[in-house]
Amino acid sequence: MLAEKGDKVPASSPDPEWSPGLPLQAVPFAILACAALWLARHFYELPERLPIHWNWRGEADGFVGRNGVSVALPLLIGAAVCLMLAAFRSGLRRSAPGGALRAATLKVLLAGEYFTALICCGVLAASVTSGRLLKPVLWFVFAAVVGLVTFAAYAARGIPRERARNPSAWQAGLFYVDRHDPALFVPKRNGFGYTFNFGHPAALLLTVATLVVPLAIALAALLLR
Repeated sequence: MLAEKGDKVPASSPDPEWSPGLPLQAVPFAILACAALWLARHFYELPERLPIHWNWRGEADGFVGRNGVSVALPLLIGAAVCLMLAAFRSGLRRSAPGGALRAATLKVLLAGEYFTALICCGVLAASVTSGRLLKPVLWFVFAAVVGLVTFAAYAARGIPRERARNPSAWQAGLFYVDRHDPALFVPKRNGFGYTFNFGHPAALLLTVATLVVPLAIALAALLLR
């Protein structure tokens, strides 16, 4: 719940009114845009065939020809994932009540956008250098994953569990379905973060989106190999 006017939020608690400014939200997309501009400028300097997949020994075993969609696939994936995470942030701000849990979740989602943009740019760098930057990129990915998990754990520390909205609306203990609840996102019954209210009309659309984006990415990767 939001603190009453005049109440002080403990210094160790996430700020319940935290909201990233527009510049902070735009940085992941700016990173991807800068990479796209570099790619457009140097496109015809790239090799005719570019690696996009490596085996466990670090040997390239999947290649694509030099064409716009194939080469830019990591950036297109990054843009799609960042847009999806931004949509979740917007939905949380509009639907979920303010408080420490919402603030922490918004921070983790924004950090996920930065993570996605940097990793996708790293994959592009490994591809356009014919794998010369593969090892540094892999080390960076490992460090970024550890950093993101650590940040999520740090953001979630000490957050009190919110009051249950409608205990009878939980189906099988996992799915919250309440057509009379206007909230699109509700706190998870267990663990950190939110889940959909599957009684909300927009929940099905967002659920399909979260399934379609990864499947489209996997399909594109298979078709372009």
